[in-house]
Amino acid sequence: MAILTKINIAGENIGEVEVAESLCSATYKPELAHAVYVAIMASQRSGNACTKTKGEVKASGSKPWRQKGTGRARAGYKASPVWRGGGVVFGPKPRSYDKKVNKRDKKAAFYGILAEIIRENKISVIENWDLEVPKTKVIAALKDKLGSRKLLCIGEVKDISARLSARNVPATTFVEAGSLNVIDLADSTEVIISESGLKLLESRCE
Repeated sequence: MAILTKINIAGENIGEVEVAESLCSATYKPELAHAVYVAIMASQRSGNACTKTKGEVKASGSKPWRQKGTGRARAGYKASPVWRGGGVVFGPKPRSYDKKVNKRDKKAAFYGILAEIIRENKISVIENWDLEVPKTKVIAALKDKLGSRKLLCIGEVKDISARLSARNVPATTFVEAGSLNVIDLADSTEVIISESGLKLLESRCE
């Protein structure tokens, strides 16, 4: 079982929080985390690039000029790939970049990174993200207080003001605990999670 520092919205230390053993005992496997990271990034690619082959180009099929006697190189059709406006040889076509990763591996990579972050003491628990109205300077001050280079804030759907406050702070991301993934954890140097968000992750780990 690990003990995490509990802070308030001002970044002040107000106590400690115990973390369930299931959340901090997972084994971190860099190669597995990398595979899942690459798979998630690949799935976000649109794969919409599309070019036309010589058969798809709308052009006349007749010879541009006669075969001999003009002094120019022979040409058979205007859609030839060697001509400007012609078809493209081996050009890209719409495709999917998805990579198959088992659910078990995704879960293992996620909790492996999370456990490593906990073991390295790079995560803090915030009492709550209660902000009556969006205040960018509150989140900016919290980030400066912690001295974080890339801050990841984890909360719930109801924390709308905190999410709006964080989006204008450089190198700061606010993510709902239910949609947290490997990329969010891997791309951050400091993590702040709400108590309710921590309980949600503990319940998902079981």
